[in-house]
Amino acid sequence: MRKVIKDPLHGYIEIDDLAIAIIDTVEMQRLRRIRQLGFSYLVYPGANHTRFEHSLGVYHLICLLLDRLEVAKEEEQELIVASLIHDIGHGPYSHVTEPVIKKITGKSHEDIEDIIFKQEVEIERELEVEVGSAKTIAEVLDELSLDKQKIAGYIKGEGRAEYEEGERDLSKVLNGEIDVDKMDYLVRDSYYTGVAYGVVDNIRIIQGLDFANGKVVITEKGILPAEYLLFSRFLMYPTVYKHHTSRIAQLMFSKALAYFVKSKSESEDHIRQYALALRRMDDSEINIALRNAKGYPEEMVERINKRQLFKRAVYKGINELKEDVAAQLSEEKRRKEIEEEISKRAGVDEKYVILDFQGEKGEELKESVAKVVVDKPIQGLQGREQSAREIKSLREVSSLVSMLSQAFRENYKVGVYTPARYREEVKEAAEMILWR
Repeated sequence: MRKVIKDPLHGYIEIDDLAIAIIDTVEMQRLRRIRQLGFSYLVYPGANHTRFEHSLGVYHLICLLLDRLEVAKEEEQELIVASLIHDIGHGPYSHVTEPVIKKITGKSHEDIEDIIFKQEVEIERELEVEVGSAKTIAEVLDELSLDKQKIAGYIKGEGRAEYEEGERDLSKVLNGEIDVDKMDYLVRDSYYTGVAYGVVDNIRIIQGLDFANGKVVITEKGILPAEYLLFSRFLMYPTVYKHHTSRIAQLMFSKALAYFVKSKSESEDHIRQYALALRRMDDSEINIALRNAKGYPEEMVERINKRQLFKRAVYKGINELKEDVAAQLSEEKRRKEIEEEISKRAGVDEKYVILDFQGEKGEELKESVAKVVVDKPIQGLQGREQSAREIKSLREVSSLVSMLSQAFRENYKVGVYTPARYREEVKEAAEMILWR
């Protein structure tokens, strides 16, 4: 049986029995209630799209890519499933809660083994959730006899150590330098925010991909659309993904969440289990939990809901910091110590001071190392000019990408946020500590 789903970006998306079985699972349906862009709706009111439609878009692009590469879908069912479920490991509000979950559990949203392998964690009991007759993703994968380890590998962008001659490695098409995940979210996030920077020609990019030595690479005709993708990402970061308002709301929420989770128990194991259980909650459920917690968590949720956010006491480019200070801020433990030092010097409760360090100096633009196959002229027999295929990085063949790598680093900010009534005291304390 085949069905079609109307998508505002890709038009009609055709889904088959395999996709339907995956979509109807508990974990996939939860994604309908997880905002794709966290608190970006506080800046862009239209940014209420969810992880669910993004997952459908990624599935659609994977199907187009397999057709382009002439790979039979029957041979890559695990990749197709991975494209649908690649975001089921996200907690409420997507990337907003991920730092808290990862700090406590060591798991990012890509680490879904405990979800698909049915590890003995009574998450439903922790959340008091009644799942009814709906099947879980683990049950469906068992019924379909699919390779769960292979699915997990695709989601993490990890391939096998060795491939036999003639085999083709598709491990990076879902999570790699130039992948279908980025192709969908840049266009989708641009569409729903109304920001006209996510202009990416996905069809041209897909047409510009091919195999070389068993790996998926960019061909020469794919260089220009790949440049557009990276330039769009460069513009979207300061405008949407790192916008100071949504960033402040995100950090207020995550600080309240960390406070809430640690208050649940003195047992580290129980705290870890509860943090894992967050990955079964949706946006509304975590809001209710924090409201019911009273005190600081409730206050932060109410502030966000009323858009009474912390203000910027300090907000500067990280290039304005001394190298030794930037190095210290890149370490979470030291960053926490400096945050506490600022609050003490300002005479403000540390719960109302947030130190934000957005990136590290020297951080490289991941996409710039994507592999490109180009024709290299060589001298053939009898002096005839011939060509041979040569693999280079995208940065080597594109001066634009090389410049973007540097520009990305220059966009990173260091910020100190606090309620408006404490702004002057915190500003003075932060500048004395960060620029002493």
